[in-house]
Amino acid sequence: MGSTDMKVRRGTAGRIRERGFTLVEVMVVVAILAIIAAIAIPIYSSYVKDAKLARAKSNLVLLSTLMERYYQNNNAYPASNPALAPNAIPGWNPGNNPNPLFTYAIQDPDPGACNVAAPAGPSYLLTATPTATSALPTTEVFYLDSLNDRCEKLPNGTIVAGWQ
Repeated sequence: MGSTDMKVRRGTAGRIRERGFTLVEVMVVVAILAIIAAIAIPIYSSYVKDAKLARAKSNLVLLSTLMERYYQNNNAYPASNPALAPNAIPGWNPGNNPNPLFTYAIQDPDPGACNVAAPAGPSYLLTATPTATSALPTTEVFYLDSLNDRCEKLPNGTIVAGWQ
């Protein structure tokens, strides 16, 4: 037997048949991979979206803590700021620079956005609005006020209490 005999085998009619995958076998594998991708990609996308939203909410809570610390040190909240830059308040750094996923802002005093009356005295309202980089609807806004009231403006414009 020569070395070429190892690479081929004889078919039933004495024909020489090369080893390899048939077109049907390759198509079955491609179909299985397509089914797996059809299931996995939406689940992965959902996890990525949830992680982005969790980071925004966590950043709002951190910013609220920094606002209270600022108030203790200065006897006033920081002035309104429509696009809060890193270190605008000592300790504030939302990350994702230079392409932030959210724009954070301070409104002072709190206008009562969370369907509750604006508090008397010093107050603030923090907002987190998705940027185009985040691939989230830019009309969905998260709010946190000085009384720890949390609400969310959904993409359809409805304000709901709490964070969904």
